[in-house]
Amino acid sequence: MSGEGAIRAHLATPEEERGAKWRHRFYDLIDITPLRERDPRIFTGPDGFPYYALDVPGAGEPGTILVTDLLELATERGFGIAIAPEGESAAWVFTYGDLVTRRALGSYEFPRVGVVATESPTFRAVLKQTQRMEILAPDDALLPSYVRPLLHQYFTRNLGIAHPGVLTLASPDQEPREQLVFRIARDDFADDDAFQRAIAGVTWFLPRHLVVSILPSEVLDALNAAFVPLAA
Repeated sequence: MSGEGAIRAHLATPEEERGAKWRHRFYDLIDITPLRERDPRIFTGPDGFPYYALDVPGAGEPGTILVTDLLELATERGFGIAIAPEGESAAWVFTYGDLVTRRALGSYEFPRVGVVATESPTFRAVLKQTQRMEILAPDDALLPSYVRPLLHQYFTRNLGIAHPGVLTLASPDQEPREQLVFRIARDDFADDDAFQRAIAGVTWFLPRHLVVSILPSEVLDALNAAFVPLAA
């Protein structure tokens, strides 16, 4: 069976039957099978973010580009990739954060036993008290340099936060050991729905295995000097 035929057959599996084995086979297929570009190539998805549209070629039709051919461009410019988008759905969606994971780690998921892929990155509103907490500047392994200016743009243009910052809270008492904190609080928004939408936007830019901790305003104020500016 051709690569495009194998992808079509694979995507025919009902969503409720798509486990880890299914995902890993899909990733293998999508990395080696040329797909077809649309015109226009980039569209705005229902979540408000840009996506590069790719279709699985029909029988006998040539593909023109691999998903991996787009990794550097996508992660530098700030778009995801949608496979066979139609209306408000698609056969498969790679968020920007998914593509960051692939570029940084060579895999679409974090290769660690016990880490399960989720619909979106995790954020936690409650931080466990600990005496062994370190406050660090995020390194490029946690937050690559090409992600930071795109997050800066999102915070300033979309959320109206003029001076966005980030830090890492590290402790052996939490899992994962390192968690990101952005200078954003519930008090910055009119209601909970607006706050949840803002956080969902932040996590669109991040790999799904990362955890973003949400701190109360008074704690953010106390840590203000520790925040590292997001590069413009």
